[in-house]
Amino acid sequence: MVAAAPHWIRTPASGLRLGVQQNRLWRTWRVARTGIYIWAIYKFPSWTRRLLGRPTPSLRPTHERAAHAVLACALEMQGPIIKVCQGIATRSDVFPRAVVEILKQCHDAVPAREYSAVKAVVEQELGKPLDAVFSDFDTRPLASASLAQVHRARLHDGREVAVKVQYPGLEALVKTDLRSVRIACRVYEFFDPQPIALLPLLTEITDHTAMELDFRREADSADHVREIFSEGEGVIVPEVYREWSTGRVLTMELVEGIKITELEALEAAGLDPGQVVQDLMQIFVRMIFAAGFFQADPHPGNLMVRPSGDIIVIDYGLSKHLPRGFGMGLFELLFSMMTMNESAMVRAFTELGFRTEDGDTDVFLLIARRMMRRSDTGRFEGEFTEEMTGELFDAIRENPLVDVPTDFVLVGRVFSFLSGIAHTLGHEANVLEAMGART
Repeated sequence: MVAAAPHWIRTPASGLRLGVQQNRLWRTWRVARTGIYIWAIYKFPSWTRRLLGRPTPSLRPTHERAAHAVLACALEMQGPIIKVCQGIATRSDVFPRAVVEILKQCHDAVPAREYSAVKAVVEQELGKPLDAVFSDFDTRPLASASLAQVHRARLHDGREVAVKVQYPGLEALVKTDLRSVRIACRVYEFFDPQPIALLPLLTEITDHTAMELDFRREADSADHVREIFSEGEGVIVPEVYREWSTGRVLTMELVEGIKITELEALEAAGLDPGQVVQDLMQIFVRMIFAAGFFQADPHPGNLMVRPSGDIIVIDYGLSKHLPRGFGMGLFELLFSMMTMNESAMVRAFTELGFRTEDGDTDVFLLIARRMMRRSDTGRFEGEFTEEMTGELFDAIRENPLVDVPTDFVLVGRVFSFLSGIAHTLGHEANVLEAMGART
């Protein structure tokens, strides 16, 4: 059971006026107030226990209170802070499970902006009245996220499109909010040094948020993935219409299909769910292991299936280039865990960029064994289940001297998502089978 947030930090149902939300001084104070609250709920009880000589209880309730405070702050402020929370929710290797579980709500709790604000952004960016570009533009969004929302529209030549529109005023808010988060982190680590340096981690998250403000980068990522599958492997990537796109407006081909987790709809269309899972796994295996570039956010809202069996992959805001040799290192790690080759495990961890402060690589074996104990056979069977990746990240978090490469965390998260989708369809998402490498 997840604890509820204290009443005084909950977001009012009515919300705040946009003008207040965009006030820089208020936003800075809101971040500071949340930081002070979180520091207090951890430190005051700790000092009291030490003074009275009492043992340390489970910190999960405190983690939950802290996460609820952050979530309330994010929902009240909107914009970049929600994106930062979404980034934190991807780092199970650093943050406690209770925090990750609660902050995952940021993916689904983003209200849409008013149509008038969206219309103004589109007209400003394209330099024309809305009806000069679109013969029809739905005032109700198809989806809303932390930095933008998507509307269905039609070009004058009849093409159906999806128009992704960035919320107004975000650039200024990003600078304000990210500076506030960094300052709060610096102050916290100055007075209370942590075994894991949080500032570099938050800087990485916030830098990526800033990059997502340029939709031209997302368009380039979509084109890159389309090129990877240019030989017709049954993957559909929506075409970006560059003439009607800018850094803040992205006009794309409107593609429709069956949501990938809708089992009954897939079966009604004559599709084999097992084959859908296999095709999905091969798509991500191709991107990660062969191409070294992948869409890093494969949640069910970004994946659809056509009755033909073609899989639609949308939303390339979170896409990643992998370092040269990463795919080979990951394959070696998986295969070594399947064959129980411990020397190969250590070598693979090192090649992937794992480091320890004292140079002791034995901790890598402890992490691998902890992960594999979730398997019935005591060895890796080819599937990154949520339980297995959770066990892996718990082991990493309990060994703060280990430096974990972000790329590995993102890839592990992707395969964990795919495993969840596969189980919804009654199957397994086996990485080694998708590679044709399982014996």
